Amino acid sequence: MDKSARIVIVGAGVSGLTSALHLSRRGYKDIHIFDKQEYDRNGYAVSQGCDAASADENKILRASYGKEELYQDMAFGAMEEWDKWNHEIRNADDLPATLSKEDKLWENCGFLRIGNKCDEFEEETQKHFPEHIKHTQYRITDPQRVKDALVHGIPAAKIDPFRRAERRLETDGILDTTAGFLLASKACAYALHLCVKAGVHAHLGPKVGELTSLIKSEDTVTGIRTADGLTHHADLVIIAAGGWTPSLVPQADRLLETTAGSIVLVKLPEDRRDLWDKYSPEKFPVWSWKIQNYGPAGTGTSTGGLYSFPRTADGLIKFGFRGVKYTNYAWPPTRDPEGRLISYPKTDLDVVPQRALEACRAFCRENMPDLLELDMQRGRLCWYTDSVDNSFLIDYVPGAKGLMVASGGSGHGFKFLPVLGEHVVDVVERRQTAYTKKFAWRDVPEGKKNGLEEGPEGRRTLDKQKLVGRREWKL
Repeated sequence: MDKSARIVIVGAGVSGLTSALHLSRRGYKDIHIFDKQEYDRNGYAVSQGCDAASADENKILRASYGKEELYQDMAFGAMEEWDKWNHEIRNADDLPATLSKEDKLWENCGFLRIGNKCDEFEEETQKHFPEHIKHTQYRITDPQRVKDALVHGIPAAKIDPFRRAERRLETDGILDTTAGFLLASKACAYALHLCVKAGVHAHLGPKVGELTSLIKSEDTVTGIRTADGLTHHADLVIIAAGGWTPSLVPQADRLLETTAGSIVLVKLPEDRRDLWDKYSPEKFPVWSWKIQNYGPAGTGTSTGGLYSFPRTADGLIKFGFRGVKYTNYAWPPTRDPEGRLISYPKTDLDVVPQRALEACRAFCRENMPDLLELDMQRGRLCWYTDSVDNSFLIDYVPGAKGLMVASGGSGHGFKFLPVLGEHVVDVVERRQTAYTKKFAWRDVPEGKKNGLEEGPEGRRTLDKQKLVGRREWKL
């Protein structure tokens, strides 16, 4: 594609931002990114009503991927870029209003992955980690490795933050000191800032940035129409709209499904400095509990499928529940060429499914009881886009010239913000790499399809759940 081609990107979350950034770095001069949310004004802040999965308090940054060495390598590459972004921010003179030089987008506080035992995924991760950094992995049931961690200056609280060993509760797992968390909303605000500095045209807001339709000429997409009534010509349109992607590109519906993770936020009181200290990134890791073996979708009954973070700078502790990936088949068949219902984000809720809240409360009862004494600030649903195999879908759309999709983050895509766009541009330019082959349009597998086979009749749909909120936290 000629470097002067006009490229329109729909969606200013992770996939859209990384695509725009790397297109500009590859020399493309006429890039336009559209989004219905005013990210240039609100800094992607959830407190300002931003409702995309990319707009979040924090996300996990880790390279633990079992046998998936392509993802492992990409994650380590992303860590290097996040380090550079931290350095750039410390030394910047022109940051957007929502960022300061004191902000660290990436905090290397460690990631404790625990359960009753080390599962097969963790065993494969340890086997495939590069030999020269295996010393960064500490098996918490190995007395020698626990001693090593203390000698290396790792706080004991990061090895056993819930005192499960002291209480003789069955626990096994790995403290991965290469990992940690990202400040998601601030990271997106910085990436948007970099895009605009590079010459990307940002059309943001409920009129100028909201897609109403694709413009087509026979089998070719030639642009988009926005809610202000304007048409925008494009030589290429890239749909990178997160959870809205399957409804915008129905051809992708068989490979993508919009699913909700459940988020619970607990606020630390200002006068409880003991808790601020206890849950600080310096003393407390990112952690997950039975994240791989909670049970089949919709049938798990034990506490699991959980992850959480150290407190934020303003005293929030965020819990995430992915033990059940909820769906909302609400996109009407009248809007789909084949008359199908499609799972669609429902972002106007401050409640979560009862099972999600109960999983958080059950874990806290056993391991973090001091948080059950506090107020739950709010709950919400975070709408990801799962692919049939948890890999990205980045490719031209079959049967629609001039149209691409960049989606399928499957709840683990945020960490790749600084590097994923390199592979998007490779697809734009039809380069063949191991990554473009992995992310390509593909056949739907036989049998289980990461839950997509359940469809609107499945047990995970929101209309089959009891939704609960703040009042139930202390009950």
